Amino acid sequence: MGKRIFLAVFCLFSIYGIDAQINVSKVGSSLIPASSDGLFYALPQTVVQVDIIVNKVQKVKGPFAEYADQMLGLSQVISVNSTEYELKDLRLTSYNEPDPSAYYFIQMPEKQKDRKAIELFLSDDGVITGAGSFGNLLKDKKQQSIDLSTSRVDIPEFTNPSVFERLDTVIKRISLDSTIIEQKFFRKTSAVKSVEQKAREASEFILKLDESMYNLINGYQEVNYEKGTMEFMYNQMNSMKQDYLELFKGVTSISSETYTFYYVADKNNPTETLCRFSIGKGILPKVSPSGDQIQIQATSMNKTNALKPETEKLNLSQRDSHGLYYRIPDQANVAVKVGGLVKLETQFVINQFGVITFLPASSVRNIGIDNNTGTIRSVVLE
Repeated sequence: MGKRIFLAVFCLFSIYGIDAQINVSKVGSSLIPASSDGLFYALPQTVVQVDIIVNKVQKVKGPFAEYADQMLGLSQVISVNSTEYELKDLRLTSYNEPDPSAYYFIQMPEKQKDRKAIELFLSDDGVITGAGSFGNLLKDKKQQSIDLSTSRVDIPEFTNPSVFERLDTVIKRISLDSTIIEQKFFRKTSAVKSVEQKAREASEFILKLDESMYNLINGYQEVNYEKGTMEFMYNQMNSMKQDYLELFKGVTSISSETYTFYYVADKNNPTETLCRFSIGKGILPKVSPSGDQIQIQATSMNKTNALKPETEKLNLSQRDSHGLYYRIPDQANVAVKVGGLVKLETQFVINQFGVITFLPASSVRNIGIDNNTGTIRSVVLE
């Protein structure tokens, strides 16, 4: 077999156009001779990247929650530990990659005298971006980005001894003949504080902080503090107060988790299930029996429908000799549904929804091919 070259990197041949007789055939067809010289290239297809941002909400009950209403009059407190998930955001972006159904082979003329140099521009993954002096390189495609963050929730601890001393007065009576003598002595014992006692001490401290903050902003303090000093003192007391209130109200922590999926639109199967979402479990595999389905759907706007019969006629009339193949893309409405309800809808140019046709086999110079869609941007026909 003749030498075949597949360009997986940017390649350049030294003239400024294609004015030789060439023939381009689709890979997989019977039109590619067994012995031929040439090279392969691909047209791009559109890939939609779906980023699903989920908030993980953790609620931790405070150790003194049951005394919040009784001692501080707080009714909106966390009464049980829980973890819930909520959809925060949906993001759609797109990039291009080689279309596996749109690879082509450029066959050079068999006779050496008919050959001329060809200048072609290909991306690092084999997508054609131009020929002649109008070649362009594809931009690097977006890399996968998955940010899974975790969080830990801790109830703050404060110095508060769990044991207190109790002083008891013990009276001892001694009967001596007809005289009764009383002896008094003191006995110290240690006892563990109950949760209620700890809660009461914490609530009393909160009320003292409230009083101190009130006195500070109303000028009841004896020292004439500067404004900056007063603000610092007030903020410090307020921060301490909020920390102590968490012992009664509990703690709510919110962390963000990002899940990334990739979708290649197909006219024959426009809807694809990406995953499932559950309030109690978050993002689940699409085969999971529970949770709401998160689906993406691309619906063609059919703006290139009028071109299809014409390109088919052209293909039939020139079966033996084709120039460079290029694509005229179409637009599509892309929607993301959660539980059957549309949450996000926008429009994208979807390359594979368009039509593919070709240039004449000769007298073509300085071809500029769009590096995102594979369509012709500029060409000189002679």
